[in-house]
Amino acid sequence: MGEKKKRITLDRIAAETGLSKYSVSRAISGKSGVSDETRERVLAVCEKLGYQKKKPEHGRKKVVLFILPQCDIRDTAFWMKVIMGAEERLAREGFALHIKVISDSEDNLRESEIEEAAGIIFGGHMSLFYLDKVALYERPSLVLTYPPHDMFPYDTMHVADKEGAFYLTGQLVGMGHKKIGYYGSLERLSMQKRFAGVRKAADELGAEIAYVWNEEKFLDGSELFEEELSKLKEKGELPTLIICSTDVYAERLIFHLSRLGIEVPEDISVTGFNSDLADLWKIPLTSVGIDKKEYGSTAVNYLLDRIEDPGQSVRRVSVVPEFVIGETAAVVERKALH
Repeated sequence: MGEKKKRITLDRIAAETGLSKYSVSRAISGKSGVSDETRERVLAVCEKLGYQKKKPEHGRKKVVLFILPQCDIRDTAFWMKVIMGAEERLAREGFALHIKVISDSEDNLRESEIEEAAGIIFGGHMSLFYLDKVALYERPSLVLTYPPHDMFPYDTMHVADKEGAFYLTGQLVGMGHKKIGYYGSLERLSMQKRFAGVRKAADELGAEIAYVWNEEKFLDGSELFEEELSKLKEKGELPTLIICSTDVYAERLIFHLSRLGIEVPEDISVTGFNSDLADLWKIPLTSVGIDKKEYGSTAVNYLLDRIEDPGQSVRRVSVVPEFVIGETAAVVERKALH
């Protein structure tokens, strides 16, 4: 029995040439970014190994693949709205949206799913793990997160987190808030950029970030955070404002404060981040946000444009959020808490 012939991958070609898979992919596809000498070397190795580039298929596929990591699917407040907007926009153009939730522990993205797609949307930074696999098929793609490095060769789109946080903080400092607390995770790049925007505004406008509660022991819903707030209340050292990294953290904070008899915004102001402008909130937060369905629709517009013209320059799209004055922040009229 003859041995089954193994498929030649970009990894194999990269190992043979000593180049990155990115360089190999661009050399094979004839794109710019590699020298003629490098392209000839790559093509020579392809010929030696028997690599055959997939032939372009005639006719237009009518499916867009949306890759979303399992760890992000829990953030339904954001991704489900984005997906709804994307699906509605695609339907108007006669496309179907296929959502692929990728496993945290194994590669469960099938080649047939990639081959079927006219274009691919990558949701969040954890989805970037699949870029190399998808690169073999040269599908038009859009990445909904920050580029992981300079000269990243894919279109990206994200919210202008730092800019939004800078503006939000500036508005609240203008309302008299000079002593600020920050509550929420800093694990993800988007949240790190939000905190950077808060810090930049505070530094430039003469405010103080007195407390940062970003450790898991304060975020896991335990009583430890309430104990911390209670001690500050007793000492009269609470900030006048706590900026939260997301609306979810803002709602959680308001719950903690209410249990301690601290009223929002009479005693302390609270802001969220990344609100949905199309929603009627249960808690009308002061925040910055976007219309999340519109965000998904806009993402599809850029992807369809890439499908129509694959050779255009790589784009970086930064969507600026809007400032929303809700009922959780007020002009500083500090009263003592006892």
